[in-house]
Amino acid sequence: MDIFKKKALVLIFGDPLQLAILLLIATALGFAIAWTYRKTHKGFSYSQSFSVSIILMTVVTALIITLIQDSIARAIGIFGAFSIIRFRTAVKDVRDIAFIFFALATGLAVGVKSFASGVVGVIVVCGLAFVLYKTNFGGLRKFEYVLSFRMESKHHSGNLFKDLFDRYTKTQSLLNVDAKEKGSLLFFTFHIKLRDEEKLNEFIAEMNKVNGVSDVNIVSSDNDLEF
Repeated sequence: MDIFKKKALVLIFGDPLQLAILLLIATALGFAIAWTYRKTHKGFSYSQSFSVSIILMTVVTALIITLIQDSIARAIGIFGAFSIIRFRTAVKDVRDIAFIFFALATGLAVGVKSFASGVVGVIVVCGLAFVLYKTNFGGLRKFEYVLSFRMESKHHSGNLFKDLFDRYTKTQSLLNVDAKEKGSLLFFTFHIKLRDEEKLNEFIAEMNKVNGVSDVNIVSSDNDLEF
């Protein structure tokens, strides 16, 4: 009788121990993904809540797939319920989308009890993320910067920066000019490549000495920039 009662309980409520182990595995893999995301993140758009969401997303996906199992009716019901929810949070970094799919795929693997696929997938993808981070894959070449500054239009002339740029830069290209305050102020953005990295501060100091120039800023092109 005890055996039949146990089977009946498992049939009704499932196997709690098996479910707990499954969710613990999903949690561990979710932590690995979130830790990789934090360690390989660049720029200023890092969000702690996004790292937490990666862990929860992995676990919740595994739970949903466990609930669905082989039931088409359950799948339609669950995804029908989720279709009611509207997600309005904008993703700041395209790279974040890749980690969202990474967490979903890992949760899916754990949910269908393909633990080997989940573990191997996390090891390979996390390793790849670290390789891309360490090699700065896709980044621009060394000593390349984006220079921006403000200038009074009455002081502007075509050859004003020529001597300065010729001395300190190998190449320079104008990215954008924006006129404000009825044309009295001009905002310039240049993409430059320095001749000597050690003369960066000297170049900035010389730019600040140019008549009418102010708010000189220089940003490394290693980061993602849009204009």
